[in-house]
Amino acid sequence: MTNYSNGKSPNGSHESAVNQSSPVGSESSYRLPLAGVRVLDMSVFQQGTYASAMLADMGADVVKIEGPKSPDPGRASGIGNAPNGLSPYFQHLNRNKRAICLDLKHEQGRTVFLKLIETADIFHNNMRPGVLDRLGLTYDVLRDRNPKIIVSNATGWGNEGPDAKAQMGSMDILAQARGGIMSVNGTPESGPLPVGVPFADHTGAIISAFGMMTALWEREQSGEGQVVDTSLYGSQLCIQGLNITSAMWGVPLRGLTSDEDRAPHWSRYLCKDGEYLLVGGGQPAKWWSEFCEVMGAPELGEGDAPEHLRSETNKVRRARLQEIFLTRSRDEWLSVLQPRFFVQPIANYLEIAEDEQSWENGYLTNMPDPRDPEGSVLPTVGPPVRLSRTPASLRAPAPEFGQHTEEVLLESGFNWNQISDLREAGAFGDLSDVSG
Repeated sequence: MTNYSNGKSPNGSHESAVNQSSPVGSESSYRLPLAGVRVLDMSVFQQGTYASAMLADMGADVVKIEGPKSPDPGRASGIGNAPNGLSPYFQHLNRNKRAICLDLKHEQGRTVFLKLIETADIFHNNMRPGVLDRLGLTYDVLRDRNPKIIVSNATGWGNEGPDAKAQMGSMDILAQARGGIMSVNGTPESGPLPVGVPFADHTGAIISAFGMMTALWEREQSGEGQVVDTSLYGSQLCIQGLNITSAMWGVPLRGLTSDEDRAPHWSRYLCKDGEYLLVGGGQPAKWWSEFCEVMGAPELGEGDAPEHLRSETNKVRRARLQEIFLTRSRDEWLSVLQPRFFVQPIANYLEIAEDEQSWENGYLTNMPDPRDPEGSVLPTVGPPVRLSRTPASLRAPAPEFGQHTEEVLLESGFNWNQISDLREAGAFGDLSDVSG
């Protein structure tokens, strides 16, 4: 297995761009853009946790709240498949956070939580609608404690409508189904297929982070907090906004498409070595004829340039190109066609891990290895946004269960005697049989 844990890209020539200004595991030498922002994070799995991780990467103090009998299920996800015994799922989604344990079903636990709300900027959660109401933690209650608090609800289907009233739960794949993406993913032979990644979870997380930042900026003008509602379902509609709008305006539904029905300038091709290459360029009138000449089939560039149509002409062009692509390997074709034409390899994840472009831009980076306090690192996907003066940094691995409970409470005005009394009262639950 390739080792990327040396603080450098796979070719060993440079450090990850994200960490050039702020080494992995160290405090930044500059003020991070969200330094001073505190987020109380009661989210689990991916949609909620990636949203708060994005804020934590930018310097927000994200305090992950877990119940003594209900730790984030993501803590155990993927451990069995990871050779190093760590959960890439949990580490990636919870880096740069601190963790506390509170029993919000216990009166003393709720008392502590409301005390924390007084100095928080954002309370972020992905509970089903109604859960916080049953705990007595409504927006009105939180606003009474802190008029500036921003409450971020990242739900499955939205906070209004019949599904909210029914307190219907959701998962990524369910939102993909109802949200329409599966209706255009797959072929007529395969039928509708889910996207092969947690597409709804992560688009939902990005939209949730955007919502929190928008509300935070508005608060700077008004001095008041508000509720931010986002959902898995809404994220799917957002990401397909053009397609859905077009359908409502009467444009025929696209449906599922076979390879042979795709426009030749917007299609995948199998190469001699069994690898795939993607041709995907718009405005073919500007380059199609030249492309066909380079491919050794100038006759395919004669007449009208191909459009996004399922025509017999396009089928013939695509079939002929497929025959030509089978005469060389993918890398041979890339050397011939790049950078003039819109052509890219269909890469797998390990090929991405070896791609210098991903490391140079900080899209891949390194994070501290929780097993080694001496500074070893592990590769991960980095922040998708680069700031020139105050870039994000990966300063800490995901926290152990309840690791920072006393630390956070001391910062929030509690003393050791009060913390001891709260523990005796059951505010943190019984942690004697819980491992981090």
